[in-house]
Order: sequence, then C-alpha cells, then structure tokens
Amino acid sequence: MKPCESPAFAPTATDPYRGLVRVSCIINSIKDYRELLTSLLATTKEVMDCEAGSLMLYNEASDDLTWHVALGEKADKLKEMGHLPMGKGVAGWVAQNRKPALVPDTATDERFFRGADTRTGFQTRSIVCVPLELDGKLVGVLQALNPKRKKGFDERDLEVFEAYGSMAATAIEKIRWQDAMVEQERLRRDLEAAREIQARFLPQSLEHLAEHLQIAFVYQPALQVGGDFYDARRMRDGSIALLFGDVTGKGMPAALLMAQILSEFRHLALAENDPSQILAKLNDALAAQSARGMFATAWCGIARSNGNAVDVVHACAGHPAPLLADGARAFFAETQSGPPIGIAPGLDYPSSRFRLAAGDLAGLFTDGITEGRDPAGNEYGYERLRKLAEAWRGDAKTAADSILADAQRFWNGAPQRDDVTLLLFGPQGRLSTPTAAARDLSHPSRLPQPS
Repeated sequence: MKPCESPAFAPTATDPYRGLVRVSCIINSIKDYRELLTSLLATTKEVMDCEAGSLMLYNEASDDLTWHVALGEKADKLKEMGHLPMGKGVAGWVAQNRKPALVPDTATDERFFRGADTRTGFQTRSIVCVPLELDGKLVGVLQALNPKRKKGFDERDLEVFEAYGSMAATAIEKIRWQDAMVEQERLRRDLEAAREIQARFLPQSLEHLAEHLQIAFVYQPALQVGGDFYDARRMRDGSIALLFGDVTGKGMPAALLMAQILSEFRHLALAENDPSQILAKLNDALAAQSARGMFATAWCGIARSNGNAVDVVHACAGHPAPLLADGARAFFAETQSGPPIGIAPGLDYPSSRFRLAAGDLAGLFTDGITEGRDPAGNEYGYERLRKLAEAWRGDAKTAADSILADAQRFWNGAPQRDDVTLLLFGPQGRLSTPTAAARDLSHPSRLPQPS
C-alpha cells in the first residue's frame, strides 16, 4: 500500500491537515494535466468536507478566469459558464486583489455573484476562496462551497485552505513546466526531421548538369526550418529546367510542402517544355492537396543553348523577378507575374524571355537576403543587391559568394530569422568587360520567339 493510500494518511473532517500529505503525493505521482486538476479538487472537496468546489485558471491573454474543473451538484452547468471577469463575484475579487476570501454567509456579502446560482440552480450558502500564486504570478483561484456539517466556513477552514492553495499552485506549474518540456522536445524532433527532408530533396551539386550552363547556389538555413527551395533538371532536348521559390511558414509543414513541390517539378520537367505550364500544373497539384492555407512563391525557367549565349523562357508565381547583370549594368528582368502557387486551381502564369550572352548572369534570391536586417533594424533591400550585381564578372559561384559575404557584413552579427537562398546561372565562360552581345540583355523583347 502506498503512503498516500494508507488509512493513517486519509483526510478526515476532524483532521484536515492530513489531506496535505495526499496533495503532496498527487503532486509527485500524477503527470497528466487534466487528471491533476481533477484530483486536486476532489481531494480538496473531501478534506474540506464541502458540497462542491471549483478550480479556475487565470487567462493572461484575456485577463479573466476560466472554469477548468468543478465538482459537486450542478458542476457541469457551472463549467458551461466559461469565463469569469476579474473582480466579478467572490472568485473574481480574490483573483483581482490576490487575497483570500472567507464568506461565512453569502447573504451578507456584497461580493457574492448570484448569477451563477440562478443559472445552475445550486444554492451557495458559504464560500472559502484562495488565489493560486507562484513567484508572484497568478495561476488561478480555488474555492470550496457549503460545508456539510456546519452552517458556514470559519477561520480555521481558511487557514487549511490557504495551505492547499499554495500546494495546488506548485502542482499546476510543475505539470505546465513538464508539458512545456515535452512540447519543446517534440518541436526539436520535428525540426530535425524537417532539416532531414530539406537535405534529402535539395540538390547538393548542380555544377555538371550542363556543358553550356554554369549554375551556382547558396543555401544557408535559419535557426527555424523554412521552405526555401531550388532545383535544376536536364530536359529531354538537353535544355535545363530551373525552379526556385519560397514556401510560406516554417517547420515541418513548410518542409513537407517544399518536398511535394520538388517531387512534382521533377516529374513535370520530363513532360513539359513550357515554364508557364509547369507552374500552372504545380499550382493545381498544390491547390488540391495543400492544407492550412499554405502556398509558395516560385520562379520557373527553361534555359536553352544558343551558340555562346543562353536563351531563357521563364514564368513567375509571385516571386521577385531575376536580377540580370552583364558586368557593368544590373537590373530586374521584365516579368508578368501570376499569383503564388497553391492558392486556387486554374490560374495562369504568362511567360517572358531574356538572353544571357557570354559573361552575363541571372540571379534569383529569397527574402532572407533582401529582408535581412542589421542590428539597427534596417533591411538589406533590393537596391543594395542590384548595386552589388553591377560588379559581377560572369562567374556564377564567385557572384553567389559575394552576395552572401556582403549580406553578412551588413547584418553584422544580427540574428536572421529566414533562410538565405541564392541561385545564379549564365553561359559557361566569362568576359572581363561587357561586349556587344550583352546589348540584348537590356531588351528582352528582342529575343526571337523559339520555334
């Protein structure tokens, strides 16, 4: 037999202090939050030898009390009342003033709220009520109603009840802390699983995908796992299909949606040769399956070799346009963007085109770069990125590394909350100075329609 089950420790009406031993056992043995609250109130009701009792917890967000457990006649109706404003009734007065209340006779106490009796049909004669506090923080309110063997509660009852209240507050906070630790561990495991999903689906190298195209990327995950994604696939005709984007949200849901997008893209890259169609079909697939209103911004392009140049047909779904640079100038490509993918089925994504001559580069980026902030709260911004791109000299990896290095100098150690992802590409080979071939870059409309 356990100590708290022994008759020697059983609470009685003549020796209520023995009930404190049982409360101590409850604190050390029960791990479930709801079971703890119910057991605490049941023990209190037994020790105080009363008809009913209730435990209300303080809701800091709404600054009121919520009935969590009620025992005794009409208890279910009492819990249906939901919330009790601070200062209303004896319990509200106790919570607001952080002081216990002894009400030997409710008929003579103006703090008593008769609305609860009217709604439940229960007749309250006497109340003893104490605040539940721990380290100066209000946890809730515990109250006992109507002693069975006498007309009303007295000072001795209040003294015992205050001891119960102190132990009850400790027990509640202990379980809350344990639950918080369990939740923290669950989140840690989810983040590890999400990082594993990202590592498995995001390509580790794109350097040797095509002889005519150089591709470089930077992926620097934040402390919270986000949904940035990038990919490149060789198509049946030797062209390269590129995908880049950012899923809304973080953690496991974002990682799973990112994995779905990349899986769908790798299938579509073998079946479609139009970036507009790829985005449209990605959108339909996500709109049919994604939950919680999640969506993604995305850019899709198909790069085809044209002598020493590369022709790019591309479409955009709410993502920033590619940054184009020829070693002297840098500007954002003219793009007609459609909505993000996954919002609703049946959406269109118009295509545009540009040509990259030898020495030119195109760069894609997520908001982890442009919205990254320095210690003073200033954003890195689009214009700083564009000015930096003016110095690119045709080597994709060097250009990608220069962006990350410049962003890190700007952040100056300030923590960043979002992933940093870059994808740069251009024709193989480089030029030290701009050439006449680069003139086509500033006029994407001059690129002839592919047959």
